[in-house]
Amino acid sequence: MSFMSQIGYSGMNAAQIALNTSAQNVANMFTPGYSRLTVQLGSLAGTSNQQVGGGVAVTNVRRMSDDFKTQQLWRATTDMQYYQAGQDYLSSLEGVMGGEGSNISTGLDNFYAALSAASDSPGDIPQRQQVLSEMRNLTQRFNGLNSSINSQLDALHAQRTAMGTEINGLANNLALLNKKIVEAESTGGDSSALRDQRELLVGELSKFTDVRVHEARDGSLTISLNNGQPLVSGSTAGQLSITTNAAGEQEVSLSFAGNTFPLRQDSLGGSFGGLYDVEHNNLLPARENLVDMAEELTRMINDTLATGYDLNGNPGKPLLTFNAGSSNLLQMNDVTPEELAFSGVPGDNGNNQVLLALIELKNKKVTIGGSEVTLSEAYSGMLGDVASASRQNQADLTSATAVTVEAQRQRDAVSAVSDTEEAQMIMEYNKALQANMKVVQTANELFDTILASV
Repeated sequence: MSFMSQIGYSGMNAAQIALNTSAQNVANMFTPGYSRLTVQLGSLAGTSNQQVGGGVAVTNVRRMSDDFKTQQLWRATTDMQYYQAGQDYLSSLEGVMGGEGSNISTGLDNFYAALSAASDSPGDIPQRQQVLSEMRNLTQRFNGLNSSINSQLDALHAQRTAMGTEINGLANNLALLNKKIVEAESTGGDSSALRDQRELLVGELSKFTDVRVHEARDGSLTISLNNGQPLVSGSTAGQLSITTNAAGEQEVSLSFAGNTFPLRQDSLGGSFGGLYDVEHNNLLPARENLVDMAEELTRMINDTLATGYDLNGNPGKPLLTFNAGSSNLLQMNDVTPEELAFSGVPGDNGNNQVLLALIELKNKKVTIGGSEVTLSEAYSGMLGDVASASRQNQADLTSATAVTVEAQRQRDAVSAVSDTEEAQMIMEYNKALQANMKVVQTANELFDTILASV
């Protein structure tokens, strides 16, 4: 009868461990990155062929995780964050460029409209003043848009620096978790919570850059960048360094185990790659084209005015000053309405020869971004390129987000806790516990009966 009790006790112990496991799952139902646990049972053999068995034992408490699905989620997250990082800046740039108060094409149209209005009476002071006012508005549009692009670049650089700091912190924590997991598993300890935390941190890291993850036999992870350069190996972590070169561009390097490697940002993926893409394919080209437009506008206006004469018969003064490398690209010179050189003949204030030449500048082709276009066409092309890039990136972001959601669903199907399933398992394990207690009680009653009959 004692053997029957032992079998019952083994069942009680297994059921109790299973109940504790379900309790742990339910308690961590909303814990980020938690992977549910499940009990694996094994039948114990009897000591001879006359015994039916030795009861049951918990052979393992398994952490439910699928490496393939987890890495699939990490890759999907990397792609989604790549497009998300760029979309924030593309949407902002498109909004600023298309805004009523900063649209360069609108400013050019208003300036040429003021010139046309003055062409019938080129000596009229109010009409001349309107021309100066519209030019001042145009310079403000150029300067405002240039400042906005520069502000976005500054914000992007600050974000990249913050990402580098975040990556370094994640790498250090992952190296520390590697060490703790190896120590725990080498002594037969429970590493489930440590593995959950490590998996969660790798997921955070995958937001910033594309990573390749390999688990060694000792349980530690080796994490490399997409180009193969190591970021974490065992308890050793690499560190990113971000510096600014003479051209004002940020350069990224990785130091690992005493060696330093320069990194190509266009191959990093994730938010890092997205920032590089929008910086070099959208923000910098837009600023370069805007600078070229400001320079061409200054040259055309000043050169044309230099061929004419003002109301006092003096040669025309330059109206604009172009400031390369400054936040204020265009500056209005101190020119009065009387000093606008609209006349092609000195002393003939009714002559509008130069004024008409100024109006014709709206059709003059200049080289912007490698193309021969008018200034209005150049700006419309810039805006169109940004809008097209923004739409395509948004479409890619939508697709990548859907893939990430599905990857998360597949991961959760294996690892996440289901309250319905756990409730069912708790009832089943409780029944098993009660049944095994009944076995022990029956064994004790039989034993007492046998003793009483002796």
